[in-house]
Amino acid sequence: MEHEEFFTLMMDALDGELAENGKQDLESHLRACPECAREWQVLLAIDKLFRHAPALSPAAGFTQRTIARLPNRRAQMWAISAIYGLVLFSGLIPVLIGILAISKLEPILRQPPLVQSVLQSVQTTVQVVGTIMAALLNSAGEVILKQPALIGWLLVMVGIVFLWGGVYRQLSSVSVSPNS
Repeated sequence: MEHEEFFTLMMDALDGELAENGKQDLESHLRACPECAREWQVLLAIDKLFRHAPALSPAAGFTQRTIARLPNRRAQMWAISAIYGLVLFSGLIPVLIGILAISKLEPILRQPPLVQSVLQSVQTTVQVVGTIMAALLNSAGEVILKQPALIGWLLVMVGIVFLWGGVYRQLSSVSVSPNS
């Protein structure tokens, strides 16, 4: 905990926000602690590097070239609409086949012993699936408890996806004008 306090003092010193008594405390600690003194030297070198590095700007025409490479929005919307239509149609076909099968099998399904056996089969299947899902979730929970870094990596990956999604939205919302 003591080193964290001095690390905070180092950050304040780099920002120019350290009071005089804090400077004295930091200097005395740096003389006494070689590890913190090395850390301070590294921080000073990084600070110097950032302060003296030239500011980079994108090449001329970067925005226009980037926007030109983005896919055509109308073609994208047409393709997505076609895919959604196909998915909707392919989802309706099994429903229609199911309705046709039920209407043809209605006399058989009206027999009580057959309905009871089918319901028992469905109940057994649901219980088996529930047991399997519980086992899968329990084992996933055990893995997460043993390897908590997995959650961290998952959150990092989700954050990266959201970050680049925002970058894409920003780039796609910029209008291209011939004078810019």
